[in-house]
Amino acid sequence: MARAQGNTKLIITSIALGLTILVVAIVLTVQRQQTNPTESASTPEADSSVVTKDTAESTDEIKPENPAVDPATLASIAVEPLGVTVSYTKGIQAFGYEVKRTADSTIYAEFSADNLIGTKCTDDTGLFASIIKNPTSTEDQTILANTVKLGGNTYGLSLAGEGCTSDGKLLREYQSAFSNGFSSLKSL
Repeated sequence: MARAQGNTKLIITSIALGLTILVVAIVLTVQRQQTNPTESASTPEADSSVVTKDTAESTDEIKPENPAVDPATLASIAVEPLGVTVSYTKGIQAFGYEVKRTADSTIYAEFSADNLIGTKCTDDTGLFASIIKNPTSTEDQTILANTVKLGGNTYGLSLAGEGCTSDGKLLREYQSAFSNGFSSLKSL
């Protein structure tokens, strides 16, 4: 009888401990989602409202405005929320993008690749570039590597720093691919 009571106490204690661990895990998950609903490595003032996420797919033949770039070397991806087709040099590995808005409603797309995710930064997404539609603040304009005017809009290319990635060479390859094709940005 004493042994049965000991087993019952052990089972009840185990269940209580398991439930406690489950509750703590749920609370931590909810807190993390509230403090970091989506990851944003390049724009700290963003309210991180994600509009879309997509992966790269090549579209039509590209005719770059920069005559130094051979159109046969470019591929493109449509970023519908920005209203543009973004060109990049063929040959880079798969990447994706997320379209977000800053607190002052500036819309931008963050381009990232899983193989650029490093271990140096918490919540690193492998960000390598951002395209900002109609950058308004002085801060937005000072971080731009290049700008293109298209239709009544200005688009700015911002390149991520090497602080988080574990592969700086690969990061520069992605950035070079986007920099080379940026002047070929087209309206949808």
